[in-house]
Amino acid sequence: MVISRLRGQRRLPEYTFAGEHDLRLPHIAIRELDLDSSYLARFDVDALLDGEFLLINNRREVDLETWSVPEASHLWNFNLHYFEWGVALAARWRETGDERYLGCFKRLVSSWIGSCSYSEGDAWHPYTISLRLVNWLVAIDLFNGEIQNDAEIFVIIRESMYRQYRHLLANQETHLRANHWWENLKTLAIMSAAFGEHGVHVKVMHLLTGQLDEQILPDGVHFERSLMYHKLVLEGMLRVYVASDQLGFELPSNFMPKAKSMLDAMASLERGMGKTPFFNDAADGVAKECGPLAASCARLLDMDVDDSKTEFPNAGYYKLYNGDLAVMFDAGEAGPSYMLGHAHCDCLSFELSCKSEPVIVNSGTCAYQSELRSFFRSTAAHNTCVVDGEEQLECWGEHRVGWGYRLLDVAFDGSSLRASVCLPSGKTLSRSVELVGRLLRVVDESGDEMRLESHIHFPRSVAASVEVASECELTTGIGKYSRQLSCLETCCETVVAGRGVVAYTVDVDKEVAS
Repeated sequence: MVISRLRGQRRLPEYTFAGEHDLRLPHIAIRELDLDSSYLARFDVDALLDGEFLLINNRREVDLETWSVPEASHLWNFNLHYFEWGVALAARWRETGDERYLGCFKRLVSSWIGSCSYSEGDAWHPYTISLRLVNWLVAIDLFNGEIQNDAEIFVIIRESMYRQYRHLLANQETHLRANHWWENLKTLAIMSAAFGEHGVHVKVMHLLTGQLDEQILPDGVHFERSLMYHKLVLEGMLRVYVASDQLGFELPSNFMPKAKSMLDAMASLERGMGKTPFFNDAADGVAKECGPLAASCARLLDMDVDDSKTEFPNAGYYKLYNGDLAVMFDAGEAGPSYMLGHAHCDCLSFELSCKSEPVIVNSGTCAYQSELRSFFRSTAAHNTCVVDGEEQLECWGEHRVGWGYRLLDVAFDGSSLRASVCLPSGKTLSRSVELVGRLLRVVDESGDEMRLESHIHFPRSVAASVEVASECELTTGIGKYSRQLSCLETCCETVVAGRGVVAYTVDVDKEVAS
């Protein structure tokens, strides 16, 4: 990891790419994922015809001579180079047969290849390469042979793909590891087989096997404890499976068991929630949805989903149910100790839904590069308790963490849960939650002199109605960043405060009725 960080990005000599490279194109489009209407609705396909890109809910015109929008965020520019919007172009062509969409894809790919010189800028970042190469393969598949039929454009694309693949091979993100290295290895596994480089493929599959064991916890949850990244990794596994079937390579022995455990964990944790749970870096509209992913696993892997699991002790997630009420609770570590870039101060936090409609939600992830980043990672942005103003994690910059909390104990019996943590200062906090009929009861406890502030966040459509113990203070109002919050726009924040002990009860029927 240290050597990878110190070395920096390597630019390969031109002889590395010399010669013609035979490419066996695998058919890796997955109809449940790539033709899903809710997924395709993220992109304004017609605007692409005029060089305008709608990415992560932000619309920009792009100078195709530079393929960069300096005034946009770094993440937006990354999304530009992912070429995920190219899949939407291909899907629209497939639906309508309109040649404009095929022509637009060819024009934009040609422009990218001609304008994004090797190996400069975001275009050649290992992560953007990892996503772009797979998205190119998916789009080419959806165009149903039209790209290959244009010999001139196909030769250009094939040689660019080989250059990108070899650069990625030499610049794997072993300093970051986690989901970044997973995306590198997933793409290298597919591309090394597609280009027939057997020696490379064997080495990559060995690394991928190890990362499946490291990154997928025994309870099936991805070790970064983000359901958004969990779903992205599961999608990547499906792409590798389809490529293995198309290109004839063997999958590691742990592949199918890990896929099944991830499927069951995803379905169980999202059951009754109605959205992606917002723990750690997570938002809706980024990863494919639970339903299409489960349908893909059923068709491709012949896996029946088990969504009945309620206890995930390795990840620290627990589910409570009572009729149509569902609660997801976090009583686990923030993530792998060497990679906490996606961690939030959300321990002992929970989300609650009724009839799959969110009632209490965490604030989510607004942006990675923003002055709001520190707030969205903070303890107060989650449905947990702040002790004497102390943060659970020392969050540095956009993706760094210093000291953090330690989990002390967890007791779970299926209908109630109690957990305790030790904060960086040594102060302790215990929380118990219980579903009793239509009531959610929460009790927070710390030292007698500790100032406790329990935060509760409601979606805009839900009015806050919380009953508190007589010795507690109750404050309800619009959150500080209510209009910048993620897709649910949690804007009504209730704070229950007191000394030593804070207790409150939410009547879910009142919440939903209001």
